[in-house]
Amino acid sequence: MDVTIEKKLQDLWKVQQIDSRIDAIRAVMGELPMEVADLEDEITGLETRVAHIQGEMAELKSDIANKKNAIKDFQAQIDKYDEQLNNIKNSREYDAISKEKEIAGLEILSAEKKIKDLTAQIEAKTEVLTATEESLDSKRKDIDFKKAELGEIEKENEEELAKLGKDREAAEKKLDVRYHRAYHRIRENMKNGVAVAAIVRGSCGGCFGKIPPQRHSDIRAHYKIIDCEFCGRILVDEHISGIKAQNEEDKPKTTRRKMRLTATK
Repeated sequence: MDVTIEKKLQDLWKVQQIDSRIDAIRAVMGELPMEVADLEDEITGLETRVAHIQGEMAELKSDIANKKNAIKDFQAQIDKYDEQLNNIKNSREYDAISKEKEIAGLEILSAEKKIKDLTAQIEAKTEVLTATEESLDSKRKDIDFKKAELGEIEKENEEELAKLGKDREAAEKKLDVRYHRAYHRIRENMKNGVAVAAIVRGSCGGCFGKIPPQRHSDIRAHYKIIDCEFCGRILVDEHISGIKAQNEEDKPKTTRRKMRLTATK
């Protein structure tokens, strides 16, 4: 039994309606997973930075400890030289020991200056570390909130998505093989995923291009499937989409309102 063009259009329109609803749900969900993924990347980067700063600070503290130990060693040498100077025998030996003591003293001054520099670096890095940890804490709170929000949305839409999936599978099976391929080819090329567009006020509901009256009549006749000459979407008339029928509901009310106004005059 041959399937009429009207039936084929109805089947295409039904699949499009289901896909549009699925797209709408995924659009809401789609932003959050990307935001969560971005936050996860930021958190990983901040954690790496915190670990790096902490490692640098540990090295600086180790350098300070080494310098303090060196100062103790040089001070011990100076104490030793002072004892030797008390038992000096000649001026030559005195000059040699005094020179060694002077060198040890200079080493202590250099180490103390280095400790000050290292301490200043630690203080600067501590400020950076504090700011980074605060940012990390804020990002962790953000991701916890967004994950909870995403979980709620997924839970809320889980049942509807499951139903839509079954409805889509059933509706897609009814599509003619040729039109099934055409539908997916057109849909993939459209940013909004709309492959089948309804005629709205004489224009394509996808690109809003004006449809010539004769072409509009041909679409209504359902003797073949016609696409939009501007965007290539498959077009369906108001009989298939029901859009104009909904608009028509307001017309009698408008007419009656005009009649009442006329009567009043």
